[in-house]
Formats: sequence, C-alpha cells, structure tokens
Amino acid sequence: MARTEQLKVVIGTDHVGTHYADELRDSFPEIEFVVAYDPADHVNAIRDADAFFGWPSGDAFAAAQNLKWIACPGMGIDRIVAYQNIVDSDVPITNAPGTHVTSMGDHVIGAMVGLTHRFQEAFVDRQNKTWDTPKYASRITELTGTTVGIFGLGAIGRAVADRVAAFGTTTLAIDPGPSEVPVSVRECWDLDRLDDLCRLSNFLVIAAPVLDTTRNSIDARRIALMPEGSYVIVISRGQIVDEDALCDALESGHLAGAALDATAVEPLPEDSRLWTLPNVILTPHSSALTPELYEMRRQAFRANLRRFAAGQPLENVCNKTAGF
Repeated sequence: MARTEQLKVVIGTDHVGTHYADELRDSFPEIEFVVAYDPADHVNAIRDADAFFGWPSGDAFAAAQNLKWIACPGMGIDRIVAYQNIVDSDVPITNAPGTHVTSMGDHVIGAMVGLTHRFQEAFVDRQNKTWDTPKYASRITELTGTTVGIFGLGAIGRAVADRVAAFGTTTLAIDPGPSEVPVSVRECWDLDRLDDLCRLSNFLVIAAPVLDTTRNSIDARRIALMPEGSYVIVISRGQIVDEDALCDALESGHLAGAALDATAVEPLPEDSRLWTLPNVILTPHSSALTPELYEMRRQAFRANLRRFAAGQPLENVCNKTAGF
C-alpha cells in the first residue's frame, strides 16, 4: 500500500549529474528531495530521511532515525558495507547491476591489445618523433592461441569472456557459484583452484568483488605461478592484487605488462611504482564512465524509487553480509 506521508530522499552524490535532483523533483513532486553532495552534510541530511542515494558513512548511518533504504548508484557496495553498523542493520542496500558491463568489457580488450602491441612504447616514440620499426620486431604478441583466466565470472567477467572468444583464445574462470557458465568459457572452477588459473593464464583478468576471500589473493606466490611473459589486468577492485608483488614481477620481466583501472588506494599515491613502470597502462577507475552508464544508473534508481513510493518490493537488493 502506498504511503500517505511525504517521503524524504537524500541525494548524497552528484555521481549521475548535478541536474538529477531537479529531474527527480519534476518526476516525483510528492517526494521531498534533499541535495547533500558534501559528505560533511550527510549526518544532518540523513536524520529523518527515508532513503539515501549514494555512499553513506557509518557515522552518517548512525544518525539516521527513519532510514529504510540505501541506494548505491553503481554496482560495488564495498564502500557501504565497510561499516559494520550498516551491515548489521535491517536497512536494505540496492545497486545498479549491468550498467557498467559493456564499456568495462570493451576496456579489457583494449588493454589486452594495447599491451601486446606495445602501444605505451609507441606513444613515447610518437612524443619523441621516433620511427623505430626494428625495435618492435618479434615483440608484438598475438592473442589467438593464448589462455585468458578470468577471476570472477559475474557480469563483467562474462562480458570479457564473450569478447575474447572472437580472438581465438581459451578462456578459463574462477567463480564460487555462477548461475550459468557461458559457452565462451571452457571451464569454471571454485576458488580453491585459483593456483591452477594463475599457472595457465597468459592474461589474468581481475573481475571479482573485493571480499575477505579475494582480498590480496593475487599475491607474490600466485604471481610467480603465472607463465613467464604473461599479463595482469585489474578491472574490478585493486585490493585483490598485491601491488608491490605486481611491481616486482613487472620490473623483473616475469610479467610482460599490466593494466589497472582500479588500484588498492585511490587516487593512486604519488610514490607508487605503477606510475613509472613503462609496461603498465593506468586509467583512473574510468573504464565504465560512458554517457550510457550514467543514464542507465539514473533510470535504475528512478524505477526502484517508484516501487519504494508505492510500498512495493525493491529490485536489485544486495546481500550485505556477502558484500555484493
């Protein structure tokens, strides 16, 4: 049954655009929308709010007296469930799955081609106006015939698997319980076979969420298991990879290259070796940021807000304990 009293919804981020709150006011005139983009304002804004769109802190959540819903604008809820008081509560968290998948799948393919075709070196040559064809002789790698290991066969991992299949690769995956394994993946194993995935992968794609079972799981020992001259691509969360061990392997030549769209600490600290290694592609957690993504995230929240206002069950409710 729909509510009769006015709902109050806090828009706690400008992630999907500063115009979004006005659009919501036009679409839902019966709802009070409070804009609080600055995290310092969250505590006051959330006190009597019914719903919060954004990433509330534990302190902000503790101030909430009437909160019934946290709407994460994106997919990953790790920033929210980092606070135990939120996890322990009965307030549901929803996310916006699928909105990021297309672009992130494309990004991984771009990184694979960029690394194997030495685009980083070619960019430096262009800056220096250097035309040195012999330097690249026998240093370009074909994707056909290689093995791609995907750590995390969720929506992003599946998008990567579907795309790399066109290059004639063999794709293996690790996932504790995918609902179905796409035909583009030859085998999908449980987490206890992560060592095997590392041993076999010419490209190791990190597409898993950061959980207690995945954090720092790609450490020095597992990186050493990877074939000489292989590559690591981090597309989901940087905390899954030991970055010091990764840099050591890149400097020694054991790994031929790496591409990271996510790092353990963001922004990446100035003293990180990742900034200066020539065989690294770095992007600032930007792989998904297309106009289509933002529009889909706006629509996802709008659709759930209609359900919330009507007293209907929310969609895309996350498992707070599991972390996704």
